[in-house]
Amino acid sequence: DWNEIAPKLVKEGFHVIGPDMRGHGKSDKPKTGYSPEDLAKDLAAILQAMGIPQVHVVGHSTGGRNALLFAHLFPALTLSLTIIDQTLTAAPERWKEAQKEFGEHPSPFQDEATLDEFLTTRYPDRPKMVAFEKGQFEKKENGSWDWIYSIPAVLETQRLGRAQELSNLLDKVQCPVLFMKGAESNYVAPEEAEKIQKLIQKGRFVTVEKARHGVFRDNPEAFLKFLVEFLQGC
Repeated sequence: DWNEIAPKLVKEGFHVIGPDMRGHGKSDKPKTGYSPEDLAKDLAAILQAMGIPQVHVVGHSTGGRNALLFAHLFPALTLSLTIIDQTLTAAPERWKEAQKEFGEHPSPFQDEATLDEFLTTRYPDRPKMVAFEKGQFEKKENGSWDWIYSIPAVLETQRLGRAQELSNLLDKVQCPVLFMKGAESNYVAPEEAEKIQKLIQKGRFVTVEKARHGVFRDNPEAFLKFLVEFLQGC
C-alpha cells in the first residue's frame, strides 16, 4: 500500500516503518488476536523490539481504527495520530460485505495472466487500483495466484474492528490528530465528518480532492502535502 509514499517521507527526513497487520501480507496468520486492541498492542511490541521510543502513527481504513486505539492505549509512545478515510461508527454486519467482496474474486487464479485479465476488466481505466489489488496476491508453489493474506483473518479483523463505536476516543487522545477524508469517498458520511471535526481537540480535519477511499493512491501529491505539513508542525 505504501510503496509509493514511504520513500517520499524518507526524503522529508522521516524513518518509516510499514508493518503488515497480523493475518495480512508477510506477517503471521494465527487463528486469534484480531481485535483493534490486539493489533494496537502488536504495533507497541514492534516498537519495543526495534527500540523506538515514540512514533507518528498513520493508519488508513481499518488501520485508522487500529491507530486510534494505539494512540489511546499508548499515549506515551504516540507523537501524533493520522487517520485516513475511515468511519468510526459501529457496523457489526460490515464483515459480511467484505465476505461478499472476496466471493466476487474467482481465486485462486490459474496464472498471472488470468489474474491480470480479471483485474483490468474489473477496474477499467483505473491502473492504480489494478496495481493495488494485484499487490494483494502472490504466486504460489503450484504456479497459481492467490490472496497474500488469510481471508478468515481479514474477516475477523473487520468483524471485531467494526463492532464498537470509536469516535468517543477522539477527544481523549492527547496528541495532535489529523483526519483525512477522500472527497469522492463515501466511507465517512457528512454528518459523521462534522462530528469528527468537533471531537478533534488539537489538530485538523481535511478533505483531499480527487481522491476516493485510497486517498494516498488517488492523489499522492495532496496527501503528502497535508501529511508532511502536519507532521512537521507537531
